[in-house]
Amino acid sequence: MRFAALTLATVSMIAAPVALQAQAASEACQQAQMDVQNDVNGTLWLAAGFFLGILGVGAAYVLEPDPPATRLVGKDPQYVAVYTDCYKRAGKDIQVKKAAIGCVASTVLATLCYGSYCCLVAGAAASANSGY
Repeated sequence: MRFAALTLATVSMIAAPVALQAQAASEACQQAQMDVQNDVNGTLWLAAGFFLGILGVGAAYVLEPDPPATRLVGKDPQYVAVYTDCYKRAGKDIQVKKAAIGCVASTVLATLCYGSYCCLVAGAAASANSGY
């Protein structure tokens, strides 16, 4: 009985700080995700995908946004590591999503324009051959 009580006390002494660290890490990650929503320029990445196509999507995937250093001043190293990792991951997700939307939009627009052009040319050729 005494061993069980000692084991329970030891486990609770170890588990309490770990739970606090996990909660702090979760809060750091949530804060990073909120901050990156305001920091990443979605319009820029949408335009990159629209005008550069797959190259814009590739650039969005390769380039990771860095959090402003001023947000991390005075924070403990674990907070900085978790915040930075979550910030980069969430920022990259936003960039790639916006660039992919721009790429798809330009592809659809180009397809529609090309289809319309082909219909106009075919119509003009048909009317020229019919004698009207």
